[in-house]
Amino acid sequence: MRFPLPALLLAFPLTSCTGGDQLGEPWGSPMQHATGLSDTPYPPRDLAMFDGVNGRVVMWADLMRLVRRTSVIVVDGKADDRGAVSMRNALIEDVNAGFAPVAVLDCDDDADACAAKVSDALDANRRVVVRCLGGVSVADASRAIRSKCWFTSVTTVALVPSQDRELRPQDRELADVVAYTAPKRVFTPQPATPAPKTRG
Repeated sequence: MRFPLPALLLAFPLTSCTGGDQLGEPWGSPMQHATGLSDTPYPPRDLAMFDGVNGRVVMWADLMRLVRRTSVIVVDGKADDRGAVSMRNALIEDVNAGFAPVAVLDCDDDADACAAKVSDALDANRRVVVRCLGGVSVADASRAIRSKCWFTSVTTVALVPSQDRELRPQDRELADVVAYTAPKRVFTPQPATPAPKTRG
């Protein structure tokens, strides 16, 4: 017996594979200790970044893919080391470049007031970037925004001044993306040797 295609699609709805919506898709991001981390990292876009839950290495492209799928990006605004400042600025720059208009808001000590500002900003902007500057953590700000703005997707980014090349146990669950902003070179760059001069 033959069934028309629409009936088959209703009977067996199309589903995406479970890894498709996870941070650091298996086909796009290497596992820890793989060659995905550059040996001579320079901030801001090649710092060591990890999925805050499973520790998978996250590349800048993965972070931008998350930005494409989410409306609100909450980033640590208190970290003031050079790597953190440059990464935060690069993130805001790339969000502005790809998703204008973008609202950049500062969140201090009141998560509910921050969520109210985000709710207002979402009406006129494609993306909202929130810098957590006060006592509110990125996780607390994210919870307040989700409870205020139903069906709004939020991505959180923690900036940690560490040289580690894998996610430390104490940094799990800090955010969706945990970035270590004090890069350590694995190999020290050597000066290039000049090519021998030839006659001619």
